[in-house]
Amino acid sequence: MDLSTPAAVEALSKRTIVIKEGISYSLTIRFKIQHDVVAGLKFLQGVKRKGIPVDRSEEMLGSYGPNSAPYEKQFQAEETPSGMLARGKYAVKSKFIDDDKTVHLEWDWTMEIKKSWE
Repeated sequence: MDLSTPAAVEALSKRTIVIKEGISYSLTIRFKIQHDVVAGLKFLQGVKRKGIPVDRSEEMLGSYGPNSAPYEKQFQAEETPSGMLARGKYAVKSKFIDDDKTVHLEWDWTMEIKKSWE
């Protein structure tokens, strides 16, 4: 996912990302801190299916100071659900927030779990 510009974030909200059921995946993020120290940066994500919450995750990233080189954080591997009941579209809301409750980036996107990649 490219979230480097507002146009890229908007484009992501208009497309569906297809994920194969039962696979193992790991999320890696790269980000830059440009001006002030960011204390207690967290990644929050909520997943809903047909308006009903099915998953919520929170990952503490830490505190970061300004740097010209990007920071990188890799999350632990997870597995997508599998089976007929898990297949379908999910609405996802993701955001980065710090200890001061400042939301640095927030976006909505859609994923669909399918039996195959197609």
